[in-house]
Amino acid sequence: MTLMSQLEDLEAMIVKGRVPGTARTLVNLEKIIAVIEEMKGEMPNQLNEAEGVVRQKDAIIKQAELEARRIRAYADEEATTIRNLAEEQANTLLTTSQAEAHKMIQDTEITRMANENATVIEADAQKRAGKIIDDAESQVNGILNEAETSASQRRTGADNYAREVLFTLEERIADTLGQVRGGIDLLDARPTAYVAD
Repeated sequence: MTLMSQLEDLEAMIVKGRVPGTARTLVNLEKIIAVIEEMKGEMPNQLNEAEGVVRQKDAIIKQAELEARRIRAYADEEATTIRNLAEEQANTLLTTSQAEAHKMIQDTEITRMANENATVIEADAQKRAGKIIDDAESQVNGILNEAETSASQRRTGADNYAREVLFTLEERIADTLGQVRGGIDLLDARPTAYVAD
């Protein structure tokens, strides 16, 4: 029987012994003393059990506190490690990102400068090519003009030379014809002599 049930029995004896209409209670003293003695006998065992439970509870609480401290220390250590690792990764990522951004800016600047230089070079090349083409056209036109002039002069010279040669030839032919005509006239003026065989 537990101590609590014994206390409940004792309470029931007292409540049953109440005299109606008065504040007095009649109890069987021997029964109450017997229950009290029984309770005294049970108390050390139950107190020892209770103290054991309390000690176990204290030990469990102490063990739980130690385990909680260990877990907290481990968690703090892990959190510190994770935080440090995250900071290192963040710093590395930031450094890499800055380097990439700087490289992209440089590449963009280099590309811009290269495009500007290419535009300037292309414009200069077009200007030079235009000048070369204009100079070549001027030279070709000059050569063509000179060639036409020279050809015209040569043609005129050749025509003049041919005319002079023809005039000279005409004069010679005229002289020769005159001599031929003179010879014919001379022969016609002579009397014809008949020669018989």
